[in-house]
Amino acid sequence: MNPGNAHADASLPTSPDPLRPREELVRVRAGAWRLLLPMRFVERVHGAALPAVRPSGGAPASPVVALGPDDLVPVVFAEALLGAAEVRLAASHQMILVGEGERRALLWVDSVEDVVEHVPREAPVADAGPDGLVAGWSGEALPLAVLDVPRLLDLASGPPERKEAP
Repeated sequence: MNPGNAHADASLPTSPDPLRPREELVRVRAGAWRLLLPMRFVERVHGAALPAVRPSGGAPASPVVALGPDDLVPVVFAEALLGAAEVRLAASHQMILVGEGERRALLWVDSVEDVVEHVPREAPVADAGPDGLVAGWSGEALPLAVLDVPRLLDLASGPPERKEAP
């Protein structure tokens, strides 16, 4: 995480879906940072692919990657979420397809390192993690931020559609 980005409410989770002790977490590296994401949201890990921008009629558009002929998935760059001013893409990087319900996104990381068990920890005082995207903290010796995947999906593809009651 970025030590220069401290916030008073960093220990507060942003997702109503709590992390469970011993839940499997995927540890990833993004630039100089490491972070975790709950395995229950991971659908697949892909090799790097050149993202494109879909036409948007003048409005800002998120980059997307085609996973199939009619399957454009928004791409979120983990380094940018963590505060990097610039993200350099490399063929060795990986994209993690995360999803919840119908919403999906690709999280671009340098590498997927390991799967570890969630060990709940308090937020480090000097290390707040990405604004509004921390579901919790985990780790024995060095606590890492656990990415709030539902919130990430909100940013990438909008909030989930609410079904109207009959």
